[in-house]
Amino acid sequence: MSDDAETDADSAGLDTDRITALLEDWYHLPVLTLIFAFMVWVRQRSWSNFVVDGEVYLGGNDPWYHLRQITYTVQNYPATSPFDIWTNFPLGTHAGHFGTLFDQLIATAALVVGLGDPSTQQIATVTAFAPVILGALVALPTYLIGARLGGRITGLLAAAVLALLPGTILSRSLVGTADHNIAEPLFMSLAIFALLVAIGVAQREKPVWEQLRGLEYDSLRRVLGYATLAGVAMALYMYVWPPGILLVGVFGVFVLVQMTSEMVDGTSPEHLGIAAAVSMTVTAVLMLARLENASFGVSGFTLTQVVFPLAVAAGATFLAWLARVWETRDIDPWYYPGAVLGILAVGAGVVSVALPRLFSLVTSNLIRFVGFSAGAEMRTIGEAQPFPLSMAQQYGLTQPEVLFHEYGLAFFLAVGMLAILLLEPLTRTRDVRELGLAVAVPAVTGLFLGIPAIPQALGGLFGVDPTIAGIVVVGALLAMTAVVGTYDGERMLLVVWTIFMLSAAFTQVRFNYYLAVPVAILSAYLPVYVLQWFDYSIDLEKLTEPDWNAYFAIATVLLLLVVPLAVPVGLTNDQGRTLEKQPAWQVGDATGPGSVTQWDDTLDWMQDNTPAEGNYAGAGNADQLEYQGTYEHTDDFDYPEGSYGVMSWWDYGHWITVLGHRIPVANPFQQHATEAANYLLAPDEATAADTLEVVEEDDAKVQYVAVDWQMVEGKFGAPVTFYTDGNLSQRDTQRTIYQVSEQSEGVQRAATLRTQRYYESQMVRLYAFHGSAADPAPVVVDWDTDTVETAQGPVRIPVVPEDGQLVNQDFQSLEEAQQYVEEDGSAQIGGFQNIPEERVEALEHYRLVKINEGPDNPDERAVKLFERVPGATVAGQGPADSEVTAEVELEIPSRNTSFTYTQHAQTDADGSFEMTLPYASTGYDEWGTEEGYTDVNVEATGPYQFSTAPSADENLTISTYTGTEHVTEGQVVGEDDATVTVELEEEILQEPEGATAGNETATTESTESVAPIDPSA
Repeated sequence: MSDDAETDADSAGLDTDRITALLEDWYHLPVLTLIFAFMVWVRQRSWSNFVVDGEVYLGGNDPWYHLRQITYTVQNYPATSPFDIWTNFPLGTHAGHFGTLFDQLIATAALVVGLGDPSTQQIATVTAFAPVILGALVALPTYLIGARLGGRITGLLAAAVLALLPGTILSRSLVGTADHNIAEPLFMSLAIFALLVAIGVAQREKPVWEQLRGLEYDSLRRVLGYATLAGVAMALYMYVWPPGILLVGVFGVFVLVQMTSEMVDGTSPEHLGIAAAVSMTVTAVLMLARLENASFGVSGFTLTQVVFPLAVAAGATFLAWLARVWETRDIDPWYYPGAVLGILAVGAGVVSVALPRLFSLVTSNLIRFVGFSAGAEMRTIGEAQPFPLSMAQQYGLTQPEVLFHEYGLAFFLAVGMLAILLLEPLTRTRDVRELGLAVAVPAVTGLFLGIPAIPQALGGLFGVDPTIAGIVVVGALLAMTAVVGTYDGERMLLVVWTIFMLSAAFTQVRFNYYLAVPVAILSAYLPVYVLQWFDYSIDLEKLTEPDWNAYFAIATVLLLLVVPLAVPVGLTNDQGRTLEKQPAWQVGDATGPGSVTQWDDTLDWMQDNTPAEGNYAGAGNADQLEYQGTYEHTDDFDYPEGSYGVMSWWDYGHWITVLGHRIPVANPFQQHATEAANYLLAPDEATAADTLEVVEEDDAKVQYVAVDWQMVEGKFGAPVTFYTDGNLSQRDTQRTIYQVSEQSEGVQRAATLRTQRYYESQMVRLYAFHGSAADPAPVVVDWDTDTVETAQGPVRIPVVPEDGQLVNQDFQSLEEAQQYVEEDGSAQIGGFQNIPEERVEALEHYRLVKINEGPDNPDERAVKLFERVPGATVAGQGPADSEVTAEVELEIPSRNTSFTYTQHAQTDADGSFEMTLPYASTGYDEWGTEEGYTDVNVEATGPYQFSTAPSADENLTISTYTGTEHVTEGQVVGEDDATVTVELEEEILQEPEGATAGNETATTESTESVAPIDPSA
């Protein structure tokens, strides 16, 4: 710049050097602000999809229960609900990790938005947007940790990677997904950052026990202050999610490994022991302030959240004391790890014997969170699927492709950086004993972490639980790595944290929202680290100069980190289909509330057209069940007479509570999941009734059942997994027919064939037939068998015939179709749509009362609500030893269609028969919600028609017996115990010429054995 230009700039009041200095000092703030704004923009893009007819919806299941808890907190600020009687019928429940700081924060925001009195709409809107803000805020601790690890550039790169990740961390923070899941990585990362700062300060200032004993607080002020803040941050994380006690365990492992490593390295670990003891004691005190239950558990504020931080504090103190003993007695430091390991083993043994329940609690939850495996029941939960193995199987991708789909190249770069952090200290070994481990330990550790199937092999080799084997080996390898290297405390904490988050994510797919943060940090640090290794640093000064090396470095970073995340990439699965990995903003475009919009209509109707809780059958106790009431904690709430439960699959429990204002038996906490499965899959009505007795009280019964299309289709296998009332597998209910592909030399699913056991299950009888009897049809499914090669060897599978004709309808009668099936050997009657193999008998005590609004097809994405009723008793007289059929047509106004309920009964030798009918044909207005019953939406178009099948006598006269009677609503709901009487009268259908009247019926035959009647005769 010329002297004249400088003079002009100075005269204009511009100080370019000062501006440049300010930019160099504070450039990260506007960049971080832009990243935050971008993350908010991505996450709210689908907002309009969550507003339907002016009503705000939420996505998924858990957000609805959070909305309930948030509403309670708004009305009782700042208290959260101590006990909820509006779920888990007939016990009620303490929600545990619902009704925590997460809900209190949203309630506070709603109160601010609503100026102290927010409307229901305002509360729902704030709740819907909460994950957007919380998800974007995760960028802050990500930046702070990254900056602490590798400078501001690393922090900004880490925040940028996080902003672009299209996987779990994004899906959990989209608008409408108001679950505590997204608050967890935010508060966990803040706790990790606070711990890093506390460790860093302790490492620099090296406090010792004598300073504490001498009350030298001036010299300890920074150490104690930052340790206290770390303890507060840890407690806040558990205030959001009490099962976050896992992080206390992670920190405990770090303390054990790092203090042992420092001791072997010849450095006193006392400073770390002091910082750990102070921080964990603060955490324990704050958790004690929230104590709700003086027992041990992980899902609520229990003694677990108090005792475990104290245990870590005590452990850190003990390790520091033991190090003093070693130093005082001049014991070889290499004996220290062995002594610590021995003491741990003895301590674990003592706890397992003295406190077996506590020991079981610790081990079972450790397996559940970081065990590299999931039980069968956990696998029915979408978010609890093991990652990436199950995702690879589900989508037909390889496991690396699944990882790329979730993280782009960031995951692989992060693993590389993790290996470097593990390897780097090993290059500074000084002892021959260390050299062998220096090569073996990192290699085996990396192999073990890279192939989660190894724990299965180890478990089988040593005859122990593979999860336990995996945890032990990972822990041992981590400990050995620490012992042979000289590790910086902060980096070791990042290593331990990342390894645990890897284990958690590979155990349950949902925990990828935890793993995303260390992946973003480590992947951002790798290019910076490599450039620094080559004595080249990326800083603002380099970026403002025309330096081609800087441009090349930036291009490399963008290519490795940004491009794979920002550019759509097609992945071809093993079936030849292309699955596109979408960038974050496209993912943000494609979200919505889901199937809750299909349930909303039925549940809204239920709230207005079924009796209030406590008033079923006119009990008059509705005032004892306040919807947002405060109830004392109890293990078994005593519901008043007139209370009732609603049976459905556990997925829908929160919707029933929040949208229907009714009490579900099962809920997404998986409470009563087994009882729900046993009921929904019960093979007959009597068994279903027995199952309900398990979840009923003398004066509080299950009165309604809600079933949707997903339960009898894609979700049918989930109840099978929970079913305990006998042996039942997926193969007992459904069979897959495959299509062999000559082009790809593979197989793919072509059709699902259902068995008789499927059609006889309670929920299919309800959904498919509305409780009516259903008969088979002369339709045959015919398949071939073929041999395919699998990893277990050749396997015979059912395949579509070569001519492609899977369904054969060319049969004139059911007998002809059955004969074909018996002769063919690889065919069956029906098994698709609503065609069973054999007759399905009618249900006597269930009636359809509502289907959600929709198309004229009664089964298209339908949600069906049934009421359980005593039913009307029918006694009749007809021909002896004959089958009597009762039929009534019922109209479904919400679908502009109708169906016919059918029930069969057999007359005895005197011609008497009896049946119980669940549908009324008249008298609906007399027994509505005011009387404690249902204003049914499904009503009969006329009376019941009773008839026998046409039969021919010895003179070939064809006749039937018929009758017509009404069944009243009072008789169906049990208010009128009068028996419906039916007298069937003979009706001649066809009489041969010259036949004599008065001939008696000789036989009763099926219409299928009688030739079709010629209408012209």
